[in-house]
Amino acid sequence: MVVKTIVHFEIPANDAERLSQFYSRVFGWKFERSPMPDMEYWMISTGPQGQSVGGGMYRRMGPNDGPRNYVLVDRIDPAIAEFKAAGGREVVPKAEVPGMGLSFIGADPEGNLIALWESTMAPPPVPPKSRPKSRRKARTTKKRRK
Repeated sequence: MVVKTIVHFEIPANDAERLSQFYSRVFGWKFERSPMPDMEYWMISTGPQGQSVGGGMYRRMGPNDGPRNYVLVDRIDPAIAEFKAAGGREVVPKAEVPGMGLSFIGADPEGNLIALWESTMAPPPVPPKSRPKSRRKARTTKKRRK
């Protein structure tokens, strides 16, 4: 079972250049333009890979477009059903991000945006464990003195 934790965040921007400079200056985040079909998108690196949560920034699409967090789920369809049964509502239906995964954006009972994410990417290969070098010391024979 996947631990339901935040794995990605997104920030909408009216002026992506200005906002990326703000976050770079304040937090040291790095921004890289990413090829996304039909939208301007920048990947955000907040720290060392595997030790920090990455994000994205995109051109704001509407007046109510706000920041959102993506929560990793095992399977998106049952997670959507659970989300709705608990009082959440659909904002953007389930959609595929080609080669990466499936997303769903909803609003909690107070209207806060939250997204569900099911990764379809293969996990990175685990590097082979290297064997520790043998540290056997040569045995020395000591003669006992009587």
